[in-house]
Amino acid sequence: MIRFLLTSFFLLFGYVSIYGQDLDSLIIDTTLTDIELEFQDSITTLNQQNELLSNSRKSYNNGLILFNDGNFSAATVQFTDAIDIDSSFSQAYFYRGKCYQELDMDSAISDYRMAFYLDSTNLLPLYNLAKVQSASDFNEAINTYHSIISFSNLEFRAYYEIGVLLYLQDDIQGAIQAFTNSINTNKDPRTFNDRASCYRIMNKDDLAVNDYISAIDLNPGLAFVYNNLASLYRKQGEFEKALDYYSFAINKDKDYVLAYNNRGGLYLDLGDMQNALKDINQAISIDDHYAPAYNNKGVLLHSQKKYTKALSCFDKAITLDDDYAKAYLNRGITRQMTRDEDGACNDWMKSKQLGISVANKYLGNDCN
Repeated sequence: MIRFLLTSFFLLFGYVSIYGQDLDSLIIDTTLTDIELEFQDSITTLNQQNELLSNSRKSYNNGLILFNDGNFSAATVQFTDAIDIDSSFSQAYFYRGKCYQELDMDSAISDYRMAFYLDSTNLLPLYNLAKVQSASDFNEAINTYHSIISFSNLEFRAYYEIGVLLYLQDDIQGAIQAFTNSINTNKDPRTFNDRASCYRIMNKDDLAVNDYISAIDLNPGLAFVYNNLASLYRKQGEFEKALDYYSFAINKDKDYVLAYNNRGGLYLDLGDMQNALKDINQAISIDDHYAPAYNNKGVLLHSQKKYTKALSCFDKAITLDDDYAKAYLNRGITRQMTRDEDGACNDWMKSKQLGISVANKYLGNDCN
């Protein structure tokens, strides 16, 4: 009996010892030096940090997938998770700002500013910030572009964007200077094209022609530059050159509605009704929601005294664009030919309200 108890005691003690060793395996080895202990702690901390950063990047990558799919709300959640884990993650702020551009402008502005604050070597957040600002305050956006230039005066894109905003504010001379600053750093065909458009407004046609030619030399594939140059030649009365360049534009882009309609309008001015109708109908076949083509077709039909059909075309143009001043003016003239005096006067009044000054002539002569 005693032997059994002793045996049981030793078995129990042995079991407890084994169990105790399993628990005690986490006890720090006190034979390690302080330096070794610190190194062990730093490795543990580093592993924890790497795990957090890995989770942050996973959320960020998930956000990018959702962003590219256009699911901005869900992407915002993922970018926010990435930022919550790593508050210094500049790119997560940047892409969350891009999502907020579709959802909340104030939040977008805040995120773009934070993205730049965290990484001032990346100017892209400032460009996006200026784009958001331009929706409500051109001057604020211009100031942001000037800030970009203060970091690097080689930022030709910032000069270009300033030029666009000044153009929209009718500061044509300022726009020309901004486009020139951009061109001095980077000779871009679109910048030459836009500066040419400014020169046209200022009636500096020779400078405009030179810029359009420079744009074509830099990139012969831009159909809109040929179209713009054609319109300038048309304004100057050089109709053969205008027809050639409209044709060049169409050759570069077979579906270029504007060039077809413009060439059709020029044929109309030249009395070539067959080619005019062909081009105008082609413009409509490409885009049956393009109001100017219906207006031109109405003018052509009016010239052929097909007033009912002309009215139908003007009606269509106005249905597509209820602020189309020229269509109201033309419909008024056609209505007068059908003895619809009240309708004509109403159309001319609308045309005048939309900025067509020649409507005063018709209102004064034919309306009370």
